Amino acid sequence: MPTVRNENIVFSDAALVGGAVEISTADLESIVKATAAAGFEGVSLWAFHHLAAVGQGMSPDDVKKLHTDAGLSVPVVESLIGWEGGDTAAIDAQCGPTFDVADLYGAKTVAGVVMSPTLESFDAAAAGLAHLGKRGADRGMRVCIEWLPWSGLKDLASAWKLVQAAGGDNLGLVVDTWHWLRQPGGPDVETLRAVPGDRIHLVQIDDAAKTPSGEDPMMESMTRRLLPGDGDVDFRELFGVLDDIGADPIWGPEIFNVELMALGHEEMARQIATSTRTLLGA
Repeated sequence: MPTVRNENIVFSDAALVGGAVEISTADLESIVKATAAAGFEGVSLWAFHHLAAVGQGMSPDDVKKLHTDAGLSVPVVESLIGWEGGDTAAIDAQCGPTFDVADLYGAKTVAGVVMSPTLESFDAAAAGLAHLGKRGADRGMRVCIEWLPWSGLKDLASAWKLVQAAGGDNLGLVVDTWHWLRQPGGPDVETLRAVPGDRIHLVQIDDAAKTPSGEDPMMESMTRRLLPGDGDVDFRELFGVLDDIGADPIWGPEIFNVELMALGHEEMARQIATSTRTLLGA
């Protein structure tokens, strides 16, 4: 199992509000306070949350200051969406604000997903991702994409194929351990071994039961993720492969769980921090 420096662990703090996009400035202030109190030094920031605070009257610099005053850096910004159609004008309109937020915070890694249930055109998606890669490269940023088992990009093999087709050297992958276990066919060690380590930009840490609950998989993922070590993800195997390929990712715990949310922001963040540091030896 890897031993990871604490500064390489960034909290995906959207979990504290259950992945809600529209949040109040009071919510954001509470999230930041809880994140810092749990000892995290950085966050993977949802651009939606920054933009929601600005929409409610805070200046962009004041939203940034909220984080920096708490001692929090922002190495990662999420989430690039709406790019898989390949229309560059639409991509710029949809994804440009996310790049702008990353610029403001000095983030060098920007993550994205495919939200639609199918890809209408693989070639269009590859072109869209290539455009994102160029937009990122122009700003000195890496762009990484995450597969979601219920989406048009449902597994590691599909995501890696798309990154290869898009062709940018700054393009890579997000490995979310919930999606790693639950992707169709289960963990794909063979494909992961074929991915160059420097293309694994971000590993999102969470756990899951091997057997689905029976509810909608997206709903389960957004409400029932487990603390690392409480489920069936074989972290030893996964981390061993990541070590073998020379991956040195950012590590981002991301546990969406309604029972933990009921404990309040600070206790939820504390439990996530403790379990993640135990897993990673930080």
